[in-house]
Amino acid sequence: MADMYPPFFLIPSNRTSDATHSARLCARCQHNGFSLPELCVVAALIGIAAAMAAPAIGQWQWRARVENTAQAWAADLQSARLHALRTGQAMQLRRLNNCTPNNLPNGDWRCGWELVNPADNSQSAVLNNALNGDLRLVLAPAQNQLAINAQGEPVAGGLRLVIQPAQPGSKLVRSICINTAGRLRMVNASSCS
Repeated sequence: MADMYPPFFLIPSNRTSDATHSARLCARCQHNGFSLPELCVVAALIGIAAAMAAPAIGQWQWRARVENTAQAWAADLQSARLHALRTGQAMQLRRLNNCTPNNLPNGDWRCGWELVNPADNSQSAVLNNALNGDLRLVLAPAQNQLAINAQGEPVAGGLRLVIQPAQPGSKLVRSICINTAGRLRMVNASSCS
């Protein structure tokens, strides 16, 4: 039966050479894996590629954190303004200071912020956005709260919130500028000019 259907890759010339040729082919077919040196070379190449990509990935993560924090602060300020308009009551966006055991200097918002109604005696937060302190958020001129009147306008204008990683030497900076009319503008610098 085997002679009726010979394998297509063998050209039979005689019985002894068929057996020898088949044995050689089967000996080559026994290689099923990779050798240790081959695996070491591949692992080394993967390690080199990961080492080259690590700084770029770290920079991307910090950029995403800074951008997300800037967007959250701007969105919460807009929510505070809308809440003041809807309720007809003054609101206050104020910093949190519970992410570090040390007292924070005035204007340092690194622990996050909350929105409260100053007329409410319970001082329960309408919204709360806590941070872990790995970013520097500095409001200039230094203030620990931002008052919003009943018409939804920030009482203080000409403010600048600078957001950047807390690690020294980082050139990644995002600022939120609030003009005297209460308009917000985001810039990729530490100044609003």
